[in-house]
Amino acid sequence: MARTTEEIKLQMTDAFLASPTLRNAYGIAEGTAWSTAFSAVSIENILLFIVAAAIHVVERIFDQFKADVDNKVESLIVASVPWYHAMALKFQYGDALTINPDTYAYGYATEDETKRIVKYCAVRDRGVNIRVLVSKDVDGSPAPLGYSEMTAFTEYMDRVKLAGVVLMCNTYNSDHAMIYAKITVDPLVINTSGTLVGNNSVHPVEDAIKEHLKNILYGGTLNKTKLVDAIQAVEGVEDVELTSLECKADAEADYTTVTGNNYVGVSGSYIADDLRTTLTYQAS
Repeated sequence: MARTTEEIKLQMTDAFLASPTLRNAYGIAEGTAWSTAFSAVSIENILLFIVAAAIHVVERIFDQFKADVDNKVESLIVASVPWYHAMALKFQYGDALTINPDTYAYGYATEDETKRIVKYCAVRDRGVNIRVLVSKDVDGSPAPLGYSEMTAFTEYMDRVKLAGVVLMCNTYNSDHAMIYAKITVDPLVINTSGTLVGNNSVHPVEDAIKEHLKNILYGGTLNKTKLVDAIQAVEGVEDVELTSLECKADAEADYTTVTGNNYVGVSGSYIADDLRTTLTYQAS
């Protein structure tokens, strides 16, 4: 940011008076103020003012140049994975796109947060194409876009994307997980039926699993170790043995046993099935 003429001139006068050579040449005692040593109409004061004013103008020119460059950079499209992610979240259901005559990029004439139905998005660069996975929010959880919503979203992404880029836009119901585990509990806190002692309507382990799955980053991985940690963190749980994890996409008929430590779903989100039957409890 450009300094004022007064700020520049003050720095110059301070440097002038700090120089023993210049003070001796002018016969100025140390500690004397500039206004005391030189009058407002002195040649020294006028010259320093002119130089300070010139420096101020140059700094203003550089400020404007920087602002022009920044504006130019902001107007350019950098079609990275984060850019596609941001554009997906900007989709406004029911609004037409307009084209910017300066940048030739599509956008909305008016931004309206209430029409932005895409609340979850994951973008994956597959090399030959870019996959855009999206969901809306229903009661705090991901849910697939409806047919007309997805049709409009796909058309929107086809228009805003860079020419030549192949996009694969999808929306799905959550992947399903069957979690088989033996859980050792403190009988003073959790019953062997899995309910909270003193409140049979609360299933703390089940609630913890559901919350853990809900909090997995959209498009992320279901990790066995983190799942066990989430169960182990429940008050009253003393030990957890995860005997099996079986998963499937919503459209698939059969579950597949997860042999490794991770499962990457096709939908971007996960829900647990039949926890009342897959979880067994024993007292410590």
